[in-house]
Amino acid sequence: MVDDSIDLSNPQDLVKAGWPKNMVDEHVNEHIKTSSSLVGSAIYIDNLSKAFNNRAVLSNVSLAIKPKEIFGIIGLSGAGKTTLMNLMVGFLEPDAGDVVVRTPTGNNVSVYKFPEVIKSVFGFSTQYPSFYSKLTVKENLAYFGELFDMTTAQIYERTKELLDLVKLTSFENTLAGNLSGGMQKRLDIACALIHKPNILLLDEPTADLDPLLRRQMWKIIKDINKTGTTVIVCSHFIDEIENYCSRIAVLNNRTISFIGNIDDIKNKYTTNFEIQLRTAKGSYDTILSELSKHSAIARHKIVDDRLVLYTSTPKKVLSDLFKIVGKHRDSIISLDLARPSLKEAFEALVQ
Repeated sequence: MVDDSIDLSNPQDLVKAGWPKNMVDEHVNEHIKTSSSLVGSAIYIDNLSKAFNNRAVLSNVSLAIKPKEIFGIIGLSGAGKTTLMNLMVGFLEPDAGDVVVRTPTGNNVSVYKFPEVIKSVFGFSTQYPSFYSKLTVKENLAYFGELFDMTTAQIYERTKELLDLVKLTSFENTLAGNLSGGMQKRLDIACALIHKPNILLLDEPTADLDPLLRRQMWKIIKDINKTGTTVIVCSHFIDEIENYCSRIAVLNNRTISFIGNIDDIKNKYTTNFEIQLRTAKGSYDTILSELSKHSAIARHKIVDDRLVLYTSTPKKVLSDLFKIVGKHRDSIISLDLARPSLKEAFEALVQ
């Protein structure tokens, strides 16, 4: 195991630790190259590429994630989100590129060259739980704590903290296999946090949960982030990424096609406003027929009992809507005007 107390940027320290000179030279050159990219970042992904059976999944993916942020990764099914996460923690090795993280001591370390150092930096909760169903909640946390060479006293104190954080204190002696789906996900996250990692990766943390449990899970994720942990989330629930992440990356066509905050992507990929109309009669085909003669409608859809319109001239469309609804002796039950959601911007980006 590499001693994390060593200054990995200092050649003299590395030589004293028994490193061969050629390895020292290679590491220091790599450190100089990545230091500028890691300024202000917790993790830097540098031109990662990965293929399976000669089929490229990721190509030249680069990404810098800031300390203590909640960062979201979205993409179509099969875009490579889970593969990217597995590369980030070193479960897979890339065909090209590197992932560099800053350790608590301030060293810039390659995930692939120093796996023992890196394992203390990351916590990873995959889409499918990795705990043991025939162990209790408390026994699972103890087991994972032992894997990180934690003392009995450290495991005891950390277990109390985590059970409170993920709201499982009352279930500490329950077999993991007897927990509900939502509780099992919370236990899996607690196991990933047992060693106090700087960076927590969550792959589809709210999959298969009902809306109430999804909101509860995000409350826990926000509480984890408040402790100073950088959180990286992959999810197909784009509305959740919009509501809870400070910045996002969009995976599309095997690479990152966008990085930024939510407003950035909306402004870049959507010029239309969204109007949602609900009327008493719901005669939306008639309204659309007349509206199209007077106003510019980019597109529309009928969702449940609402007419949803997209237009770059919302004032004109609203004025015409009032006239048409009045003309047909209909009445407006609800009318909302907003910029399109992240989902709309995402769909425009990946088309």
